[in-house]
Amino acid sequence: MSNELQGKKIAIPVAGGVEKVELEQPRAAVEEAGAQVEILSLKTGEIQARNHDLERPVRLRSTVR
Repeated sequence: MSNELQGKKIAIPVAGGVEKVELEQPRAAVEEAGAQVEILSLKTGEIQARNHDLERPVRLRSTVR
């Protein structure tokens, strides 16, 4: 595990219908590198993340302003 992003805060902007793997893999990689990750969207609450054709909600903590 690398700590090259230790102490950094990384934002990942998403929209509804994002492919779950395209969200989860980058998030896991930057967390492994030591960063704190924040998922951002224009919408509050949850967005739908797709697993091919199945939708699963992703809880949002912040919005883009």
